[in-house]
Amino acid sequence: MNPRKPNPAPSLKLIVYGMPLLFLLLTIASMFKHKPYTTTTTTLTSLRPHCNAPSSIISQLEPLIAEEPLDVWEGLGKEESHIRYLPSLTDLSRSRRFIYVDLGARDYDSSIGSWFAKQYPKQNRTFEIYAVEADASFHAQYRARRGVTLLPYAAWVRNETVVFGSRPIVVGSKVWRMRPFGRIEGEQAAADGMSAVVRVAAFDFVEWLTRNVAEEDFVVVKMDVEGTEIELVRDLVKRGAMCLIDELFMECHFDRYVKCCSGERINRFNFSYPQCYRLFKELRDMGSVVHQWW
Repeated sequence: MNPRKPNPAPSLKLIVYGMPLLFLLLTIASMFKHKPYTTTTTTLTSLRPHCNAPSSIISQLEPLIAEEPLDVWEGLGKEESHIRYLPSLTDLSRSRRFIYVDLGARDYDSSIGSWFAKQYPKQNRTFEIYAVEADASFHAQYRARRGVTLLPYAAWVRNETVVFGSRPIVVGSKVWRMRPFGRIEGEQAAADGMSAVVRVAAFDFVEWLTRNVAEEDFVVVKMDVEGTEIELVRDLVKRGAMCLIDELFMECHFDRYVKCCSGERINRFNFSYPQCYRLFKELRDMGSVVHQWW
């Protein structure tokens, strides 16, 4: 080879090896531009126990909805006729006590009266009912209602005082006030001048659960806590309490497209629908009877 003749190989190598590098750099830049969804909160593999529900029961549950719903499916979880409730698949006669815990209960008719009392199959069993609700505007009605024990706290992973309420959705110069669905917010919400928040007592749900129920009890939990469910589920699995819950109805909140905000996807929960689906699937794979709640 003539040493003075230009060698085309370096240019070809530059193209071959440079293009993937350029693609990687563009991908990283895109990730910084658009905040990625965290993936660490859904990985239960290293934490998982295996719960009591056999695969034969899990396989009979209604299929999980894999595609993200583009409409607001208010009330779908409690209205869908195809839900396969656990008492319709197994006998409850061996259970000692029957307990229903409503996390994020709001008013009585929100889910206890409208769904659990009327639609959930109980095999003629009497359930102890606990309404967990931190919003003080709902407390009075529970104090006057027999058969329901009010726990006036926010369900959380430890006992502490938390900032509770709702932050607005801000898109550009426009601000949309959220419906008054309270959730645990950070300290920033207490100081931003826009959020409607108060300080409330939160309780360690795992500690309460392990102290108040036993494996021989039949425990049903509805969990609609505006994004806190991710931390609660991880804590339940990590501390070995997930299997105390025989049947879980959980709303997994994700950043969806909403009509209020010019069709943009809100960044309220920093969680995507695929992550929610993966969370439900992981729970079922570990033998937990869990249903999607809307």
